[in-house]
Amino acid sequence: MRFPFGRRGGVAGLAFAFLATLVTIHAAQSQSALTVVRAVGPPNDGYKAVYWGVKSGIFKKYGLDVQTSIVASGAAAAAALSGGAADIAYTNILTLIQAHTHNVPMVFVAPGNLQLPGKSQTNLLVLADSPIKSGKDLIGKTLGSASLRDINAAATLAWIDKTGGDSKTVKVVEVPASAGAAFLEEHRADAVTLNEPAVSQALATGKIRILAPPYDAVGAGMTAGFAAMTPYVTANRDAMERFAKAMHESSVYVNAHLPETVDVVAAYSNVPADVVAKSVRFVDAEYLEPRYLQPMIDLCARYQLIDKDFPAAEVISPVAVKPR
Repeated sequence: MRFPFGRRGGVAGLAFAFLATLVTIHAAQSQSALTVVRAVGPPNDGYKAVYWGVKSGIFKKYGLDVQTSIVASGAAAAAALSGGAADIAYTNILTLIQAHTHNVPMVFVAPGNLQLPGKSQTNLLVLADSPIKSGKDLIGKTLGSASLRDINAAATLAWIDKTGGDSKTVKVVEVPASAGAAFLEEHRADAVTLNEPAVSQALATGKIRILAPPYDAVGAGMTAGFAAMTPYVTANRDAMERFAKAMHESSVYVNAHLPETVDVVAAYSNVPADVVAKSVRFVDAEYLEPRYLQPMIDLCARYQLIDKDFPAAEVISPVAVKPR
C-alpha cells in the first residue's frame, strides 16, 4: 500500500496535527481557567496599577483575567460595584466610609493613592496674581472642589482652619476637574482644589499658582483604594486573595518605575503624555494599614461628612495584603 506522502511522512504529519490540536486545546483551557474580575475606576493616575497589572501579565500570573473599565469618578465606580456591574472599584475613601456608616457591606481589598506631606498630588490653586496667602485670606470666600462634600474639600477646610481661617464661613461649589482653571479665571471661585494631572494642566496656563497642599494639614493617609462588596469577597475568597497579592506586586513595581507608566496613564486618561510625565505622580500604599486610613476617617467625622467616627480596621478586608 502506498500513502500520499509515504508511510513515514503520513504518520509524522498526523502526529504533528494531533500535537498541534492538543496545544490549541490546552491553550484554550488555560485561557478559560483564568478567573474573570471586572474592575472599574476613574481616569486618574491612581488607577494605573490595575492597567499595569494587565499589561505586564501580573494578573495572569495569579490566574486572573482582570477586565478594566473607566467611569467618571470614584463615586460612579462605587455605584457600579454596589449595583453588581463590577467586582472591584477604585474609589475614594470618603465614598467607602460613607457606605460603611450606612451599613453597605463594602470593604477595601487593596490599597491605593497615598497622600504624603511634601509630596501631595492634590493642591489648592489660586490665580497667579491672587492676594490670597493663607486660610485667613479665605474667610468668606468661595472654594471649588470636585464635589460639594468630598474628602479634598474636607482636607482644604482643615488647612483653612489650621492657617488662621474659619471653614464655617467658606462656601464650597462643585467644579469639574477640567474646569478648575476656568472657574478661577472667571472668578466663580477664589480657590480650587484639584488632583493631578488636572493640577499640572492648570499650572501650564501660566495664570494659576499653587497656594498649598491641603493634605499637609491632615498628615499621611490613603485617599483611595480598591473596594469590593463583602458578600462577593466571601464567595470568591481565593480569587480575591490572588487579586490582592497581584495588586501588591503591581503597585510595588509601579511605585519604583513611574516613568514606565506614563504612556499607560495617558492612554486611559486622555491626558497628553508630556503632561502626565511632568505631574506629581500618585504613589500607592503597598499595604492596607489602619494608620493610613484612620486620619482620613477622623477628618470626615470632624467635618461632618459622616455621622460618627469608627476604627479603620472595620473597612479592611481579611484578604488584603498586610505588613508581616
